[in-house]
Amino acid sequence: MTALASKAVTKILKDRVSQQAPIDPHIEVIVDERGKKKKVVRPLPEGLSKRDKKALKKIRRRAHYLDKGMNLCGFRVGWTFFIGIIPGLGDVVDAGLNYFLIVSPSKKLDIPQSLLTKMLANNAISAGLGFIPIAGDIFLAAWKANSRNAHLLEEFLRIRGQELLAAQGHGVSALHPNEAAAAGLSPEVLRSLFSPGSGMNDAAEEGYGTMQRGNRA
Repeated sequence: MTALASKAVTKILKDRVSQQAPIDPHIEVIVDERGKKKKVVRPLPEGLSKRDKKALKKIRRRAHYLDKGMNLCGFRVGWTFFIGIIPGLGDVVDAGLNYFLIVSPSKKLDIPQSLLTKMLANNAISAGLGFIPIAGDIFLAAWKANSRNAHLLEEFLRIRGQELLAAQGHGVSALHPNEAAAAGLSPEVLRSLFSPGSGMNDAAEEGYGTMQRGNRA
């Protein structure tokens, strides 16, 4: 069941998150009422615990500065690009930053092993590209492992938040019945993989547990 559940989570996130060069995980450009473009912080998903909101804010902001925080001749690059230019040492430092600033704090949010594995794979690709002289640094800037991982985490947390709201009667499930059928799992088991309500304080968790027991009754 564990292997089947991991495959289910991986497939859902893969289907929902673009594998192309990712958009900025922290900043988006909108057009105001006067028709002018301006940069704003992207809104957080609804239904998240305070812990998950705080962590996602930090991870999105870090990914932004590591991957896209600066403009270089019309291209958005971040600190990883400039650090990676340093032969040898720069690639090691980049790999460390990718892990300790993005992946490590994500591990504390009760994410499944399959998601962690995918994030580590993105970092491994990034590290491999970094060791290719010159061309590797260019591909590394386009790959943007930190932004990819931030988007994967956000999509997971978005589903988690929507499942909690749906359980409380404030919305509908984010998971389509076909996704459960394709995974060979019941809808209830599939939803449980996203641990709705994870990271809530004791009082909120107690209230959520009471509500769930009432629903089952």
